Amino acid sequence: MLPIVGNIIYSGNAILSGVVSMLATKLPAGWQSKPARVSKRDTAECGSVDMVLKIRRPGMPAGLVLVAARARLEPRGVDYLAAVLRCTQKRPVLIAAPFISPRTQERLRACGFAYADLTGNVWLSLSEPGLFIETMGADENPEPDRRGRKSLKGPKAGRIVRALCDFRPPIRLRELARRSGVDPGYTSRVVDYLNREALITRSRRGPVVSVDWPALLKRWSQEYSPFQRKRVMMCLAPRGVAAAIERLKILTLRFAVSGSWAAVQLAPVAPTRLLLVYADQPMALVEGMDLRPTEAGANVAVAVPFDPVVYERTSRKDGINVVAPSQIVADLLTSPGRGPNEADALIAWMGEHEELWRA
Repeated sequence: MLPIVGNIIYSGNAILSGVVSMLATKLPAGWQSKPARVSKRDTAECGSVDMVLKIRRPGMPAGLVLVAARARLEPRGVDYLAAVLRCTQKRPVLIAAPFISPRTQERLRACGFAYADLTGNVWLSLSEPGLFIETMGADENPEPDRRGRKSLKGPKAGRIVRALCDFRPPIRLRELARRSGVDPGYTSRVVDYLNREALITRSRRGPVVSVDWPALLKRWSQEYSPFQRKRVMMCLAPRGVAAAIERLKILTLRFAVSGSWAAVQLAPVAPTRLLLVYADQPMALVEGMDLRPTEAGANVAVAVPFDPVVYERTSRKDGINVVAPSQIVADLLTSPGRGPNEADALIAWMGEHEELWRA
């Protein structure tokens, strides 16, 4: 039986021929590529591959790329490939598939694999002849498999992400559901998805035993942002962020601060230019802080929380209620300007001080 991806049936030969044809269009002018059979030596040295691709620069000996086709490849599957296929600098192994997700691409590169898919995602490096190709294709599978969960959209998924980051593993499924306030069935589907994405590791029908929390927060930030137009008000504090913080200290409204000001309280990053404040009553907060709504030049963002979890596991910094570090990172990753760089600095600090923020 031929493998099925989404609604399309792919044979190994169809994947190989499609990827070889596509790669030929990516080569520099005058270069040539030609498929060849796999020898016993290739199998002995590198494992079970499907094709040898010879890439030749005019007047130079051909470089060899070993190609292994997969009808479907999820991030967790890269661990198996790394165990059975051996890459070398002179004989790189290229993984060919109908579609390779950004997370899977990241894991393939980390394990030393090249890759190419039928949507145009390509990463290939050859030392002889010197060649480097990197092109971008689809971010999402144009023919997705209908089975299972495939996103982290919505407040319930966000609560599960926060719990996985904020509490040290091991953590059992029912405990995770209780800590996140989400029903066990939904929690199980999200955990299965995160396990397939290699963002967590779960023992068979057992607890979550490890969490790649930096990668998990970055994955969450692709579908979550406090800066959604209907949930945030961009404002100007005429006297600057420091004066706005002093106004916050005397307000009795429920609020929590995130973003770069919160990050500075933990890790040495650049001076704050945008203050992010979560508030249940945004207009009352704007009036209490004497802010001016504006379309340009804003230094304060007042956001309605996507979920009350933003008020959980907070801390007091300089007399201000500050969201949990995991929430700060997610918010910075979606912030304008240098927010993502500030997130990286905070992630580095968190990696060195897990005992200070993970329960």
